[in-house]
Amino acid sequence: MRATAKWMLAALAAVGAVLLAGVPLTAMRSAASTGRLLFALAGLAIALVGVGWALWVTSEALMPRLVSYQDLDSPRFAEIKAVIEAEPELFLGPSAGQGPTALPDFDHDRARHRRALQDVTRLLAAETDPTRRQALAAARRQAASWVADDYARVSRLAALMYAWDVRAGVRRARVHTFAGCGITLLGALCLVLATSEADTADKTPAPASAVSPSPSASALASPSTPAH
Repeated sequence: MRATAKWMLAALAAVGAVLLAGVPLTAMRSAASTGRLLFALAGLAIALVGVGWALWVTSEALMPRLVSYQDLDSPRFAEIKAVIEAEPELFLGPSAGQGPTALPDFDHDRARHRRALQDVTRLLAAETDPTRRQALAAARRQAASWVADDYARVSRLAALMYAWDVRAGVRRARVHTFAGCGITLLGALCLVLATSEADTADKTPAPASAVSPSPSASALASPSTPAH
């Protein structure tokens, strides 16, 4: 998805380079009046605003962002939350609850596993009896495996949320890109209209009736009057 955003940025930069090339600026010299020149400049400005707007929004999809598991309750991740609640065993493990209570139960189990690991670690550090230390060490390994499983599931969920957030940014950038392309097209059309009519007027030949013959040409063209 980020590669798609980079491709969009490259295409928009190419459009901006074409608009800033020497062809439009040279064509504006042929504007017949100050009004047409201002119209051409306004068209160029509108086109560049459209490209800049699309570039700005598309570049937002490439900006670094921080997404954590705690953001799962925010509205932008409501769809992911609904999917997790529909099939919690795929995301939270086979012992996960069902329905809307799946995530709260998972969070409660995570907190319980962390407390168990902390308690057994503290007891193991204070215990001196070898037999009890062996039992506490086994209990600590079990608690540590629970915590590791919980951490792996939370990490996978955070990665999914991050990809979902980037996906939403790229989708939003596509909409703004199409809108920016429409604005750019409108500005380019204004630029073409302001310069093409002036070029047409310069290249249109004057009608023959508008050219009056000179006196010398009339004398040469008229036949001589015979003398009586």
